[in-house]
Amino acid sequence: MDHDESVRIEISDDLAAGQNRIDTVLRERAQRDGDRLLFVDAPDRAERGLGIPRQFTYAGADLAVDRLSRRFHEAGLKEGDIVAIQSPNTVEMPLLILASWRAGLVPCPMPLLWRLDEVHGAFSRIKPAAAVACTQYGSERPAEILGETAAKHMSVRYVFSFGGDAPDGITPLDDVFSAADTEETRVSPHREPATGDLQDTAVITWSVSAQGASPLPHTHGELLALARYFGAELRLRRSDKTLNTYPLFSASALAGQLAAPILAGCQVGLHLPFDFDVFVRQLEDQDITYAAVPAPVITALEERHDLRRGDLKLNRLGCVWPGPHAVKPDPDFPETAIPIFDIYNFAERAVIVRERAPDTDPSLLPLGKIFVPGDEDEEKTEPVVETRVRGSVKKHDSQQVLKGTLTVRGTSVPFRSDIFENTDTAPASQLDAHGFIDTGIGCYVDETLGNQFRCRKSEDVIYHGGSIIAAPELDRLYGEFSEFLDAAAFVLEDAVMGERIFAAVVPRPDQAPSLDRLKAYLDERRVAPHKAPDQLVIVKAIPRTNDGAVVREKILAQL
Repeated sequence: MDHDESVRIEISDDLAAGQNRIDTVLRERAQRDGDRLLFVDAPDRAERGLGIPRQFTYAGADLAVDRLSRRFHEAGLKEGDIVAIQSPNTVEMPLLILASWRAGLVPCPMPLLWRLDEVHGAFSRIKPAAAVACTQYGSERPAEILGETAAKHMSVRYVFSFGGDAPDGITPLDDVFSAADTEETRVSPHREPATGDLQDTAVITWSVSAQGASPLPHTHGELLALARYFGAELRLRRSDKTLNTYPLFSASALAGQLAAPILAGCQVGLHLPFDFDVFVRQLEDQDITYAAVPAPVITALEERHDLRRGDLKLNRLGCVWPGPHAVKPDPDFPETAIPIFDIYNFAERAVIVRERAPDTDPSLLPLGKIFVPGDEDEEKTEPVVETRVRGSVKKHDSQQVLKGTLTVRGTSVPFRSDIFENTDTAPASQLDAHGFIDTGIGCYVDETLGNQFRCRKSEDVIYHGGSIIAAPELDRLYGEFSEFLDAAAFVLEDAVMGERIFAAVVPRPDQAPSLDRLKAYLDERRVAPHKAPDQLVIVKAIPRTNDGAVVREKILAQL
């Protein structure tokens, strides 16, 4: 047995015993393979205003995590405190998450696109004790936004920043990241890596539905189960070099692009999304063997013949779908020269990963139990995910069709509801008698699908350029603009962006509607820029139901 395999199996056996969290595995890797590279920055980091690119070995990353965790401890943060993090896809992001775990804290990564409006709403829900952000990203100043928001929230005791001179009142962390680990002597951390209850909350992600973004807690055990599932499905090995194009604020990114590579002992390259030329250069220069990207990128790579080049080491690709609703049969999707792994995130409640077989429809998803490969013995192991449709059977086109919502359970499924409402378990209305939790995602099964289901698109959830947005939130934002009597959002499909956003507006009689003035209004309210529409469309009235809900399909009918 070679050295690569012995290390991988030994650590995996420890995990199977339920003893280790991810930051503990980092410590073990640092002791065994300290000089191996772990995190490598994107080469265009400086062009984004983030300073020179950095890289960390396993030992260097472990040392930085120790120092960061000590800094959090010295600031007075206590186990269980929540730390809001807003960072681009640079080496600092995974180090901050790992340091939070080592200090017993709960990181809550937030999309970098969020501005004051979204950050204020998030802080009101999660009540963080601290916040961390980069000082600058392009023309934006995320640390200033977090500092401004923190001034309105008594729970926040510290705001930290990195990536340049810290604004007044904000504590810099650059000295921790810039220390040369090859010349420094390791000092004892303020605490050993956590080995406590795997049911402790590990991270908070954001689940978006028609009601907006809601914080969702995941335990260390759930994250660990999902990471093992990713690693086994993707066949990650110590020799792999992965390239992460997704910021670490979703369950699939945290498990698949951070935790799973550390379990396997991989190298993790980081890409600042999205520059196609830089991406291909990273594939070449870093000898990348696995990357996860949106479907249009795979199509572009195949059209450019990049996937058939003999000089690239790339031998697997993850196809990340923005949501299971967005997947449709695509007869033009290329026959690639390397295996494609479809990755589906079900509103942060569940994640499914599977290798695409030839001539399969990626929009058809498996019903029933899904196990980590190698753990299929139902008498000894629990499924990582189990899917079931809850609804009613109706006859449609001479077939019996079960329509309803997707319910899930399993070792990777977060079963707790809103811990921010002082409850430890999901309400009875969400958990059924068999322990399944309702995702709220519409789906159906008919007699032709067998043991598979297909999701239905909700017109109240928008998939725009990798972001998920609640359409009713946009209705409210647009409708509050003083030049409109009424307004609502609707979308048109787009091959690159997924869906493009339009605003249907009923202008006041004395007003000529202006897209620029609407965007200026949203900017003044400090709303994230991706929520602004691409175009205004004037309509006579916004079609609504008796209870006031927008009927978006009728907006398109008017056009």
